[in-house]
Amino acid sequence: MTITPTSMPLPTGAAQAPTQPKLSAEDNSELRFEQLLWAELLTHTGLEKALTLGGGDGAAMFSRYFVEAIAEDIAKQHPLGLLDKQRAAPTDPEAGSES
Repeated sequence: MTITPTSMPLPTGAAQAPTQPKLSAEDNSELRFEQLLWAELLTHTGLEKALTLGGGDGAAMFSRYFVEAIAEDIAKQHPLGLLDKQRAAPTDPEAGSES
C-alpha cells in the first residue's frame, strides 16, 4: 500500500493566522491592564493553586501562564470597562481658574 501526497498544497502559516484588528498602543495597554487585573483576581480565587495540584514543579512553572491566558480571554470577551474612553470632560474650562 502506497500513500500518495495530496494534490493541494497545505496553507502556509500566514494564511492560517486569523485576522485580528490592530490595536492602538492605548487600546493595547487598556487590554493588558484588564488582563493583569483578571489574572490577579483569578489567582486570589485559588485557580493557580488548583492548576498545580498533583503536578509538582512542572505544573507550577506553567500555572501562571494558564492563568494569564484565561485572564486575556476574559478581558477580550467581557471587558470591565474600567478605562473607557467616555471620561467626563470639563464643561467650562474657565470654571477652575480664578481671575
